[in-house]
Amino acid sequence: MNTCLNRLFLLLLFSGVTAGCQPEATSPSSAQAVQSEVKETREPLISVAYPVTVTDYRGQDVTIQSQPQRIISLMPAHTEILFAIGAGEQLVGCTSLCNYPPETKSLKKIAFANPGSISLEALVELQPDLIILGGDYHRLLAEQLEKIKVPVLSFESQSLADIEKSILGIAKATGHTDRGKQIIHQIKEDIQAIQERVKPFQEQGHPRVFYQVWDQPLMTAGPESFIGELITLVGGDNIFGDLKIAYPQVSEETLVVRNPDVILLPGLKNNPQADARQAIATLKQRPGWDKMNAVKNQRIYIIEDDLISRPGPRVVQGLQNVAQALYPEAFPKP
Repeated sequence: MNTCLNRLFLLLLFSGVTAGCQPEATSPSSAQAVQSEVKETREPLISVAYPVTVTDYRGQDVTIQSQPQRIISLMPAHTEILFAIGAGEQLVGCTSLCNYPPETKSLKKIAFANPGSISLEALVELQPDLIILGGDYHRLLAEQLEKIKVPVLSFESQSLADIEKSILGIAKATGHTDRGKQIIHQIKEDIQAIQERVKPFQEQGHPRVFYQVWDQPLMTAGPESFIGELITLVGGDNIFGDLKIAYPQVSEETLVVRNPDVILLPGLKNNPQADARQAIATLKQRPGWDKMNAVKNQRIYIIEDDLISRPGPRVVQGLQNVAQALYPEAFPKP
């Protein structure tokens, strides 16, 4: 895999809470948030009847004989889930890209999340009684671990339904089923609250949206992707919604013709307002881009990549950032 695609993968999967920004150097206030952030819980370990059997992403039934006390997480989203459900104290290792919550700093870092950077020796050295990893991306690694009798669970999320399965599956495996159910219930309530908040403003039409995953080559989020689902959930019209691919490569000529009203870009959370201003200046220089409504009207928004690209407990914060970009009038400043 070349360097560009490596960086793209990291951007998509492992990018960790601020609101998105508007290009006019304004940013929706976090006080306007309609959702309750899923915070880490420090509840005592919940006693459940073991063994338990969990069906993972592979469709494989995995039986956990006793409550795991030494867990390794190889995906940032899974690490966030573990802390959110109260299993943080059961974690002994994670990837160097697991950066949320702050408690991850004290965990042993197992290289990056891509399989090529992870050694079986480093994993075994931590004496894990459960390793939670990704789906297809970690399939070979899962097979290698199973050969040496290390229990593994695989979860991969490309939709809200997948996120629910991941949370409930991880919660059941680690002894925190009730907390997992609470989180799912809260996520559903928060999504509904956001949708109700923007609904009155949709009477004027649904903004046409382009989400730029990567610029060289130009890639976007299609309707089969988690990001594409977030755009649709809050009433955005994905201009590449006709492409049945999760993250398709598109041409600039087609993009200009389809003429989005809003352009969304993933970015770091350090200085989103400056990032937005720089993005506008850069996009105006691309051939034909200055003719698009989004560029002419300066409707280009930077959304923190961890919130928009990481399918975990903070999904609602990513959704609200998208809603604020599409319908800023629904989130007035105090």
